[in-house]
Amino acid sequence: MCLVHLMVRDDSLILTLSGHMTLTDGHERPIEGISRRGQGLLAYLSQQTNMRAERGLIADLLWSDRSEQQARASLRQEISVLKRALPEGCLNSNRQAVWLDTAAVQIKKDGSEEFLLGFDLPSEGFEDWLRTVRMPADQPREADADTSQIFTRPAVLLFAFETLSNGPDDQLIAAGLVDDLRTTLCYWRWFPVIGPEAIGWRTAKDGDLRDIAAEVEAAYAVTGSIRCLGNRVRISVNLIDTENGRVRWSQQFDGTFDDIFSFQEEVSRAIVGQLEPQIAQAEATRIARMRPSSIGPWQLLAQADEINRKGGEGYGTPESNLEQRRLLEKAIEIDPDLSTAYARIGRVQFRFGLLGWTKDIDGVLMDSLANCEKALALDPDNWEGHAYAGLVNVFGFQKYQASLLNVNEAVRLNPSAAVAQHACGCAKQWLGQLDEALVHQDLVFRLNPTYPGRAAIFGENTSVHLFLGNRDASLASAERLFSIAPGYARGLQRCLATFGYFDQMDRATQTLKMLREIQPDFDEAYVRKTYPYANPDHTELMIDGMRKAGAFVR
Repeated sequence: MCLVHLMVRDDSLILTLSGHMTLTDGHERPIEGISRRGQGLLAYLSQQTNMRAERGLIADLLWSDRSEQQARASLRQEISVLKRALPEGCLNSNRQAVWLDTAAVQIKKDGSEEFLLGFDLPSEGFEDWLRTVRMPADQPREADADTSQIFTRPAVLLFAFETLSNGPDDQLIAAGLVDDLRTTLCYWRWFPVIGPEAIGWRTAKDGDLRDIAAEVEAAYAVTGSIRCLGNRVRISVNLIDTENGRVRWSQQFDGTFDDIFSFQEEVSRAIVGQLEPQIAQAEATRIARMRPSSIGPWQLLAQADEINRKGGEGYGTPESNLEQRRLLEKAIEIDPDLSTAYARIGRVQFRFGLLGWTKDIDGVLMDSLANCEKALALDPDNWEGHAYAGLVNVFGFQKYQASLLNVNEAVRLNPSAAVAQHACGCAKQWLGQLDEALVHQDLVFRLNPTYPGRAAIFGENTSVHLFLGNRDASLASAERLFSIAPGYARGLQRCLATFGYFDQMDRATQTLKMLREIQPDFDEAYVRKTYPYANPDHTELMIDGMRKAGAFVR
């Protein structure tokens, strides 16, 4: 018998998880009134690091058959009921996470009896987790093999934030923001993140930054400060290369105390959205100085990512995407289980089908989906695999509900990834969820104002406003798209539809001429095949605008 926390307190909670689950207080009196899902929540938390988990993950685990909004509402209600039923202080929560007090919770487990014997829930997510926990200890798990390699990549150290004013709540705000950042960074799986507790919650002013970072072998450091004045809050953040002390990125955020929690969440997501491209660019510069023989698989991924960023507006060129695929395939030769490489090959193949860079559109789209599925088989939490599987499912195969599940999962796994938000907005546009699509499109630019795929976002925005009948907004997006990406065929098609539909004939004629130079075989059959909106009226609106622009007259 294994008993964790031998000191018994009056206000403690004892969970028996071997055999049939039981809940008792410190006097071994049964605790009644806990629902099946409430018991599942407690069992799940008890098995997590520090008995803590992110709210969105728990909601999806216990209510995987419901929408995100419904699942989160159910979780709030369940937490409220549990707090009333359990000894005070055993269960705690904030806007991001839920956790058990490790000093007040005891866990009884006996290896001779099955974990949660006879326990089940009508939730596929929970059942998947339960099967994993019940797996024999000597059976290898893919996730263990994957995470063991994380520190082969440069680590990022999160310092505690410095307070530059002396208000009574300033320290609390600083600690809250860092906690938000740490929670949001948990979604980030490209580089390992080291929290401030690893350096004793020191700030960048508490010693030589490079020496402190060297203690935990961090290649990059995130530092920050908070200044409060009256009702206003200013947060400054820096990303520093610890090898040379150079500031790679710096930004200030201004807000108020009116809704400090929402402000903290928005800032943390914006910071994370900026960190990844900045670190990736720094790594690309460093890798370029390395000998080819010393470059490993993740570095090949970084090289491919740098080509993707520099490939041009829209989705780059066929040549830049082919070079990405070459590097990704080379990475797989070195590491056949590199999930990210398969997802990004799926991205390349999707683009070839989307933009008509091949005569075998169906074939490359099937290959794209196969690579995404391979990525997800290796790592079910690969958000990029979900994102591109969602796009291929809707664009290539009109599997609208499957697509929605994929893109929602991509955002859940990494809400700070602009690409995940882009994929979700794109898919929801195809599905006719237009207002939601606009929300995701707006989030892309809040996360990364210089997002490399901004031309694609403007194109989707143009069409969404066209479908909503927002003339001025649709034309404004079309003009922005036309000005920054005159060589992006997919964007020109959307501009053509918008200019034609709203009788901007001079602009429409100019757009059609440029489109035919890039895509000589553009015709109505192509439009019907490659704009498979769930609402057929949306496809007809596009075709009507193009027809008014003279697109199908030869």
